[in-house]
Amino acid sequence: MLITKRLSIWRRLFFTSATLVAMSSVHAAVLDSADYDHLIRQARAGDRAPVLAYFNQVEIQGPAGQRYVSDWIAVESWAGHDVRVADLYTRWVPVFALSASANAIAGRALRNLRRWDASIEAYQRALSIEPASTAFRIGLVHVMADAGRDEQAMNEARRLWEGEPKDPQRILALAYVHTAAKRFYEALEWVSRARLIAPSDPQVERAYIDALQSAGLPTQALAVNAEAAQPMSQSQVLVLRADAAAELVRLAYQPTTTEAERFQAADAALAMYTQLLETWSALPGPAASRQVERIRIDRIGALTARAHMQAAVAEYEDLLKSNVEVPDYAKSWVAGAYLYLRNPAAAKALYAQVLARNAPGSSRAAGNASGLFYALSEVGEKREAEQLAEQTAAALPPTLRVVGSPLVIPNDIWAGAQEQAAQGKSFADDTPAAQARFEELLALAPGSSSLRTALAGVYRSRAWPRRAELELKLTESLAPRALEVELQQGFTALDLSEWEHAELLSSDTLARFPENLQVQRLARMVEVQNKAELRVSGSRGLSSDSPVTGNADRGLDTVLYSAPIQRNWRVFAGAGWAEGEFPEGDGRHRTLRIGADWRARDNSAEVEISNHEFGHGNRLGVRLEGAHDLNDFWQIGGALEKFSRDTPLRALHSNVTADSVNLTARWRASDRREWRLTLQPMRFSDGNSRLSASLLGRERVYTAPYFTVDLGVEAAASRGERQDVPYYNPAADFTLVPRLDFSHVMYQWYENEWRQQLQLGAGTYHQRGFGSGPVYFLGYSQRLRLNDVFEAGLGISVTRRPYDGIRERIVRGTFDLSMRF
Repeated sequence: MLITKRLSIWRRLFFTSATLVAMSSVHAAVLDSADYDHLIRQARAGDRAPVLAYFNQVEIQGPAGQRYVSDWIAVESWAGHDVRVADLYTRWVPVFALSASANAIAGRALRNLRRWDASIEAYQRALSIEPASTAFRIGLVHVMADAGRDEQAMNEARRLWEGEPKDPQRILALAYVHTAAKRFYEALEWVSRARLIAPSDPQVERAYIDALQSAGLPTQALAVNAEAAQPMSQSQVLVLRADAAAELVRLAYQPTTTEAERFQAADAALAMYTQLLETWSALPGPAASRQVERIRIDRIGALTARAHMQAAVAEYEDLLKSNVEVPDYAKSWVAGAYLYLRNPAAAKALYAQVLARNAPGSSRAAGNASGLFYALSEVGEKREAEQLAEQTAAALPPTLRVVGSPLVIPNDIWAGAQEQAAQGKSFADDTPAAQARFEELLALAPGSSSLRTALAGVYRSRAWPRRAELELKLTESLAPRALEVELQQGFTALDLSEWEHAELLSSDTLARFPENLQVQRLARMVEVQNKAELRVSGSRGLSSDSPVTGNADRGLDTVLYSAPIQRNWRVFAGAGWAEGEFPEGDGRHRTLRIGADWRARDNSAEVEISNHEFGHGNRLGVRLEGAHDLNDFWQIGGALEKFSRDTPLRALHSNVTADSVNLTARWRASDRREWRLTLQPMRFSDGNSRLSASLLGRERVYTAPYFTVDLGVEAAASRGERQDVPYYNPAADFTLVPRLDFSHVMYQWYENEWRQQLQLGAGTYHQRGFGSGPVYFLGYSQRLRLNDVFEAGLGISVTRRPYDGIRERIVRGTFDLSMRF
C-alpha cells in the first residue's frame, strides 16, 4: 500500500513536470480535457501555480478560450487576487460571453475594490444568464447597499424576500441593506426573524451576533457567542469585549438610579480595559496594535467619567506623542478634562476643532457647543460665548417628531441650549436680560427644576437672596435631593448669613459628589467664611490744605477678627493712628480697641470698647452698631458712639471730643441701583453740635463684559450750632457732586481678579456766608483679589473745592487690605 502511494506521488510529479515543460514553448499545446481538469482540481486544492502558468502560456481563442478565461478568473479569485480578477474580467469580457459564475466572481472582486458600477454590471450579466440564482441576486443587493444606493438596494432586497419569505438567506440580505444604511435596529429585527426560522444555522447565528454588536449591544452579543455552535475567534471576542467596555463608558455618562451606582459603570469599564490592554499588548501584528490604540482612546472616556481628569489628559497627550490619530468623540472628552483642570485655552481649541466638523443642529454639535461656551467664558471671551449660545439655540428645533407617529415631543437639547443662552447673558453681566430670559422659559416649563435653579442663581446675582431662597423652596418640592438645588441653597445661605445651613449643605454635597467643581467651590466658600480676618486701611495726604484733615495728613487703621465662634460670633482687636498738621500745631490720635461682632440672618451687630490717646490724656470710647434687613430691598441701621470715630482730628488737637448717633436707611433695588440715606447728630464736648445728612446713590448706565459705568450721586448737608470753634464747623452747607464711576477688569482667572477704577465728578458746594463754588473730583484706583482670601486696593484722588470761600486742592493716596487665614 505504501509502495502504491509513493508511485502515485511520483506519477503526479512527473505529470506536473511534463506539463510545465510542454508549456514552456511560445504557445503551449492545448491539454486534453482530463489533463486540464486535473490542473483545475490541483488549483482548487491550493496548488495554483501549474494552471496559472498554463493560462499565461496557452493561446486563448475560440470556444476553449471562453472556458479558460472563466476558469482563470475563478483560480485568481481562490488566491484572493481581486485586482488580477478585475484586470482579467475587464480585458476579456468584451471578447467572450463568460459564464454566470465568472461574472459573479468578478462582481465580488470589483465590489471589494469599491468599483461599484462595474460590480453591479457584472452581477447583472450573471443574472441575465441565470436569472433564478438567489446567490447572484443577494450579491447584487450587497453591492448596491455598499454603493450607498439605499432605495435601489431595498427594492431589490424586498423583491427577493417576497419571493420566498421563509428563506433565511434572503432575510439576511434585507438585514444587510439596513446595516449598510446604519439602521442597526432594523437590521437586528430582520436578523432576529431569520434566527427564528433557522436557529442552528451558523451563518444566521454569526449574523445575529454581528447585528447585536452593530446595534450597540455587545454584552448580549458576547452572551450569544458563548452559546454558539461555532463561536468567534479569540481576536473577534476581544474586539467584542472592547465594544462592551465602550458601552459601559456610554452608560457611565447617563443618570443612575442611585448615587452609589454612578461610578460603577466607569469602574467596570476601566477594569475591562486593563485586562484588554494586557491581552492585546501581548499579541503580535498591526491588527493587535490598532486594537491597543482603540482601547487606549476609549479608555479616556472611562477616565473622564470617573473624574480622573489628569490621567485622561496624560493618556491623550501620550497618544499624540505616538502620532496616533485621536477621533473627535475622544477629543470632546479631553476638552472636558482640560476645562475641569482649569486649562480653558486647551479646552477651547479642542472644542472648536471638533465643533467645526459636527453637523449644525445635531445633538453632538449642541454638546460640543456647550463645552465651548464654558471654555470661552473662562478665557474671558464672554461676548463670543454669548453669541455662540444664541446661535446654538437658534439652530435647534423646539420639538421632535416620533418616527412613525404623528406625535411631537419636546426637544430636551433645545431646552438646554435655551437655558445656556440665558446663562450667557448672566456671564456677560447682563443680569436683567438673563432674568427676563429665564422667567420666559420658566413660563413655558414651570415644572423644570433646572430652570428654577438657574433663575435662583440670577436672583442672587441681582442681590436678591431671599427671592432666590423662595425660588429654591419651590424647586425643592420638585427635586429635593438634586445637586444643583442644594448647591444654590448653600450659596444662598452664605448670602443670608445662614452659616449652619450652609455648612450642612456643603457637607452633604461634598460627601455625595466630592469630584464636582461647584461642590468644591461651595466647600471653599464655607472654609473661607470660617477663617480669621485681618483688615488694614490707610491714607496719606500728598498735597493738602484741608482745614478738616490738615496738611500732610496720614492715618492707618488695623483690625483683626477671630475665626467664627459658634458660627455667629467673632471677637476682634484693633489699633489706629492718625496725624495732621494744622496752623495751631500737629494733631495726633492713637486708638486701641477690642470688641465682638455678631452676624445672623437679617441682622448684624458690633460692640466695641476703645481707648483714645490724642495729646490730652486717655479717654474711653464705646460703640454700639447694628443693622437689620427688612427684605431684599430695604435695610435700616444705626450706631451709638461715645467718643465718635468721626470726631475731627483738629478738634481732638484742641481737646474737644464728640459723641454721635448714626441712623441709616438703604434701598437697594438690584445689583444696578442703590441709594443710602444717613442722618448723624453729633454733640461736641465744648457744647457745640452738628447735624449732618447725606444721600449716596448709584445707577448703572452701561454694562459690558469686564467693563461697567455707574452714575453716582453724592449729596450732603450739615448745620453747625457754633462757628467760634477751633475746627471746621460751617453754619450750614450743602454739597452736590454727580460723578461717573468706570470699572474695568484687566485680568481675571477664576477667583483671581485685577481691576482698575476711574472716578470723574463735578458739582457744587454752598456754604452759608461764603457763597457757592464748584467741586471737582478725579480718582483712580486698582484692586487685586486672590484666591478668595486676599483683597487689596491702592488709589489716588484729587479734589478741588472751597472751604470758607477759599479754594483748596487735596491730593490723597489711599490703600486697604483684607486677608483671611
